[in-house]
Amino acid sequence: MTELTANLKTRCVGRYLVDMPEGATEYGYARIGGVDIEAKAMTEDAYRQEIAQRETVLKTVEITYPRPFLYAAGPARGRSTYYFIYRDTLIDSPATRYIEGYKWDRGYRFLLKIETYDYVHPDQTDDPIVKQFDVKNEVPAKTNLVFDLLEKLRGRPNEEIPTEPGVCFAGGFLPGKATDDQYVRGGFTLTSNPDVSFVVSVDTASQGGITLLQHADDSQTLDALKAMDAKVIRKGTVELSGLRAEEWLFEGLKPGDGRGDTFTLSVNDTTSGPSSPYLSLEMDTGGQLKIQGKFVKLDKGSLTTREAIALWDAVSRKVRVRPGAFGYRFSNNISNR
Repeated sequence: MTELTANLKTRCVGRYLVDMPEGATEYGYARIGGVDIEAKAMTEDAYRQEIAQRETVLKTVEITYPRPFLYAAGPARGRSTYYFIYRDTLIDSPATRYIEGYKWDRGYRFLLKIETYDYVHPDQTDDPIVKQFDVKNEVPAKTNLVFDLLEKLRGRPNEEIPTEPGVCFAGGFLPGKATDDQYVRGGFTLTSNPDVSFVVSVDTASQGGITLLQHADDSQTLDALKAMDAKVIRKGTVELSGLRAEEWLFEGLKPGDGRGDTFTLSVNDTTSGPSSPYLSLEMDTGGQLKIQGKFVKLDKGSLTTREAIALWDAVSRKVRVRPGAFGYRFSNNISNR
């Protein structure tokens, strides 16, 4: 356990910082303004090959699909960018459009994707339902959104911690102010203990009026815990660096009928917004592992519950707002009950 907690490395998720065991594998994505964004490390040559292959696939589909299928393709805004606008499967409405944007920057390929609509091409504006829409073709606006994001996105090694306002996600950084439509999900898996994982979710949208502890005491939750033969280890409020959080730790049956631990911490459950993003940190141990495409049940996790708690305390107590993330001194709305 000392080896896991002695060398924690700072990672950036959303506008927060978390410390993870050295060597943890990081993955994740962002959703900004409804656009899904993921980054993947690759060379520029590999990126250009991927674009060429994607264009070949889309043009091949057009041969057997009612035309047009591929509506637009070409460089987007900025260096090393490209985009496609196309329809998808045969079951889709003729109005359905998918916009894909690509960019290579600093060793990372970005893939952006959003679904939208166009009731003008082909013309469906006489449809009574379509007549009720203020905007009958969202493609131009959504294309501009994708282009704006492509222009700003930067490749970012996971160990690099930005000092300016913006949003971090695995492999990338989007500079700019906080808005109410920014979601990031980051995952971390321990190489030495593959059944141990952390998931961090950061969201500027409202989460409703239920706190983690209220959810933990809900009658349906209590029934689910009973079905899992779960044992609550502890739950309550936690004071972090400038943040008030709630945590809930329990041990019980996992999918596959193995046993393991589930620990959760949350910040800003009921006060989430651009200036006070919701954060959820979850740690899981035990359960089952996917090995060579098959799930293998673990009768118990690689960590004892006591060891898992020690790791959890080392990681969860270091959650904090990234300095400079908002461009001003962060003042947390701590009334999250």
